[in-house]
Amino acid sequence: MKRNFVLAISLCLCGASLLAQPRSASEPQKLIEYSIGLMAPVWSPDGSQIAVTTDNYTGILVANADGSNLKSITTESGAGYKMKWSVDGTQILGRTNIIESNRVLHEVKTWNVETGKAQTLIKKSRNIEGTPTWKSIKATPSLETSGVYELMVAEPAKATSKIASLKEFSGKMIINPALSPDGTKVAFQIPGHGMWICDNYGENLKSIGKGSNPQWLADNQSLIYTLVTDNGSNFTSSDIYSININNGVKYLLTGNSDLIPLTPSVSPDGKKIAFENAIDASIYVINLKY
Repeated sequence: MKRNFVLAISLCLCGASLLAQPRSASEPQKLIEYSIGLMAPVWSPDGSQIAVTTDNYTGILVANADGSNLKSITTESGAGYKMKWSVDGTQILGRTNIIESNRVLHEVKTWNVETGKAQTLIKKSRNIEGTPTWKSIKATPSLETSGVYELMVAEPAKATSKIASLKEFSGKMIINPALSPDGTKVAFQIPGHGMWICDNYGENLKSIGKGSNPQWLADNQSLIYTLVTDNGSNFTSSDIYSININNGVKYLLTGNSDLIPLTPSVSPDGKKIAFENAIDASIYVINLKY
């Protein structure tokens, strides 16, 4: 009996490890379409809703997870760029663009998801370099208190000069930083140098190859990302992959598709990926298979 129990436990652990990285996905299904182009989906923390923005990150719209009940909560310029849900899913945080005298100013605001009511947290300024997080609006990020993720988000052009392990890339921009669900690791891009990971205090830097928009899966050991090609002015192809950051094993998730998937977003339960399709500017979803 003991031997059978140990064997059962071993099989369960083996099965759990197989669930860590998706190996394929269902055919893409259109989730949301709109009279104007949609982009950059972001799931709510509980996965019940999804926020999207329009061309040039103008405005924020929110729909149910099945794509129904799409509604606008703001039409402000820039609001949808790197927008972030509150932990309780009741608000969205963003940075708006305001042009005055040919200068671009920014405000940091929150919008109530139900009512659209806005609250200005930081009045218009030229000194807001990066995009806000819920943590950074309460305290200025530092390596000692916040880790490298907050620094990368707040100061994308200066972070490589302030993080010791990235000094070889000093002066280069960091884009699309993503914090692992357990808060211990960060995945990010350096234009022209591919995707990287490090721990949240800048150590254990590791290249994970070409790709863009890395997004963590719930196991904290796997990422999904896009591999995009272009002709200098338009995207010509793209696919979504998963990768295990420990052994580098990759799986193609969107092969044999006529779509050009961009800005993927993993659902909180790790079962779905929402993304924009560059061809028809609609939001699609795939179901992950482990």
